[in-house]
Amino acid sequence: MEDLFRYLDERLDDALRELQELCSLPSVSARGESIEETAAWLADRLISLGFDAQVLPKPEGGHPVVLAVAPGASPRTILFYDHYDVQPEEPLEEWSSPPFRPTLRAGRLYARGASDNKGNIVARLWAIRAWQQAGGLPCTVKFCIEGDEEIGSPHMEEFVARHRDLLRADACLWEGGGVTWDGRPQLTLGVKGLLYVE
Repeated sequence: MEDLFRYLDERLDDALRELQELCSLPSVSARGESIEETAAWLADRLISLGFDAQVLPKPEGGHPVVLAVAPGASPRTILFYDHYDVQPEEPLEEWSSPPFRPTLRAGRLYARGASDNKGNIVARLWAIRAWQQAGGLPCTVKFCIEGDEEIGSPHMEEFVARHRDLLRADACLWEGGGVTWDGRPQLTLGVKGLLYVE
C-alpha cells in the first residue's frame, strides 16, 4: 500500500489538473448542458485506463450512463457508482469565482461539482492508475456513472433492470461517504428521497 500512496502523492498535481478539466464541464442535469460531452470525457478516460467503456442512453430521454469494466487478478467484482451531473450554479453572486472555472485558493479547489461528485470520480480514476502501476487491479472493477442523480435519477430503476448483467458485482461503493467527528470512516447503507430548502 505504501507504493500506491507514494505514486498518488507524486502525481497529485496531475490529478488536480484532471479534476479542473472535468469541473470545467458544466454538466447541469436540470438544463441538460454539456451532458453528452461529459459522458464522452469520462468514457475516454476509462478507455485510456484499459477499461471496456460505453456510453449508454437512459430510457425515455434520461441522460446517458457511462458503464465500464476492467478485469483484475481476482474473479471478485467491485462496482463504483458515481454521477457526473451537478446542481445549477445559481445564485451566481454567492460565488467568489466562476463556478465552472475551477480556482485554487488556500490549497482548495473551488468549482461546481468538485466534491459532489467529480472529485470522487477523479480520485477513483487515480486509484485505478496506482493499482495498475503496482502490477494490476486486485479484482474486476466496474463503473456506473450516471447523469441524472441531481434530479433524482428518475430513469435509473428501469436502466438497472435493462442492464442487470452488466451491473452485476460482489460489492458496490456509492459516490461518497464521510467520517465521524473523531475521524472514523462511515459506510452508508442506504438513503431515500430528496429535500429542497430555500
